[in-house]
Amino acid sequence: MPTRIEAEIMRPWRLNEKPVVSIICITYNHQSYIKDALESFLAQETDFPFEIIVHDDASTDSTSTLVKQYAEKYPHIVKPIFQKENRSSQLKKNVLLPIILTAISYAQGQYIAYCDGDDYWIDKDKLKIQISEMQKFPNCEMSFHPVMRKSTNGRKRKKIIAKHSANNKIFETKQLILGSARFCPTVSFIFKKCVFESIPNWLFDAPCTDYFMQVLTSLKGGALYINRAMAVYRERSIGSWSEKVTIDENLVYDYYIGMLQALDDINAQTENKFKKEFNIIKKKLCFFMSANPALSSSTRKKIFKNHRNIFSIKRKIIWYLIFRNKKLLKLTSNAYDYMFR
Repeated sequence: MPTRIEAEIMRPWRLNEKPVVSIICITYNHQSYIKDALESFLAQETDFPFEIIVHDDASTDSTSTLVKQYAEKYPHIVKPIFQKENRSSQLKKNVLLPIILTAISYAQGQYIAYCDGDDYWIDKDKLKIQISEMQKFPNCEMSFHPVMRKSTNGRKRKKIIAKHSANNKIFETKQLILGSARFCPTVSFIFKKCVFESIPNWLFDAPCTDYFMQVLTSLKGGALYINRAMAVYRERSIGSWSEKVTIDENLVYDYYIGMLQALDDINAQTENKFKKEFNIIKKKLCFFMSANPALSSSTRKKIFKNHRNIFSIKRKIIWYLIFRNKKLLKLTSNAYDYMFR
């Protein structure tokens, strides 16, 4: 645990001031990771109060015990929520969004910082920097930054991802749409709490939250990019969604269908203002799924056949020469994964 006691963390804070930031941490069976996350939160040095709301989704390992230990040692900062029945591992529609909203319902802060229980922060000034920069842009409702990607299986070297500029800047909604889900790493998010007061109904049926939230929250004042790597994203940690999605064909296919529908939904909500950009993402998604080695050959052929009219000649040639053959596809995919990711 951190060497600082609770009183030392709180010493620079104004007496009786409400938290400015609520850190939301959703965790499930993260016994190997949760201490890193909590310690990184408690290492934050700020002159404003923050709170840590940890939502344990009925873990079956020792995660809840570890969370309780931190809550007992830091009772004014760490505020746990212990779910009695697990929801996050059910893999039905957007199960994560209701969990996040439950945690946020306990939040007192004006800002919401998000971090999954298997990720962690690496900069003690992360909160101070992001909040200070966001306050310079009153219309901006979210900020993000580059992160270090860390592979849990040791097969890939650590790498800084989502580094989009040498300077801090505001990215427009169009850029976020075309940047896809990896443009803004989830572990880097800070939102204004008010954005969660008007969640559209269709988002509860979408297969993911982060991509659509970054688009929706950028509509008013763009997304503030801060050029400083301040967190670690663990790729394919044990039990994570990114691990499951590589081995469960039904999950992969349901994700594909759900994403297409959600892209239509968000396009309708934004009144076709970004129709061109959403169509580009739909084309990329369809081609990616037609070349996804997690899917059977028959499923991939079906996807390709249904959407071949929107593919370029170049992509059609690549699909027929490489992606149609599952063995060749897997070999190519592994080689690309090793060399470039």
